[in-house]
Amino acid sequence: MSDLSFYVHIPYCVRRCGYCDFNTYTPSELLDNGTLETVSGDYIDAVLLELALAKKSAAGKIPTIFFGGGTPSLLPAADLGRVISAIRQGWDVSDDCEITLEANPDSVDVVKIAQLREAGFNRISFGMQSAVPHVLKVLDRTHQPENIAKVVEFARAAGFDSVSLDLIYGSPGESLDNWRTTVEAAPFKRLRTDCRNGHETSKSNKTW
Repeated sequence: MSDLSFYVHIPYCVRRCGYCDFNTYTPSELLDNGTLETVSGDYIDAVLLELALAKKSAAGKIPTIFFGGGTPSLLPAADLGRVISAIRQGWDVSDDCEITLEANPDSVDVVKIAQLREAGFNRISFGMQSAVPHVLKVLDRTHQPENIAKVVEFARAAGFDSVSLDLIYGSPGESLDNWRTTVEAAPFKRLRTDCRNGHETSKSNKTW
């Protein structure tokens, strides 16, 4: 039996970052003054219907499940856990399956991270992007640089097996010294962060 991995897209953000080309929606774009809390259940119901359709034609052993976005960490952990449970019920999930959640540092706290771990996630990837305030502002990011170490510590305390950080380089106005500051500030060794992912800002993006 061949491997089959899942990517689950959660298309909601508190604020859309200027560099992002993904399919995302902010609260102001939801119909009938909806909130992320009110749309979460319905959206997850739709994901479960998609999984039911996939089950009819897609077989395989599951080594990885990845929740991206958007900002998946905005949704209640229990709703995200419904998706993990459905995949486990419908497919043969490997014992060492890596189940990843993308998270913005300011969308989680110690309680939410513990709930995510309980829901079945074993890897979390924080969108650090930069440690330089003016670069974060250009990227339309909402978190403060000092929040990174805090949420990584929360994740380790909650029992996450793997913690990673996403970084962005080549942002407008970012100098080589700015990038060096970001790399040196990322708590890879001190907090046992497993890996870092570097992404270059696209200069062809219409935002720039």
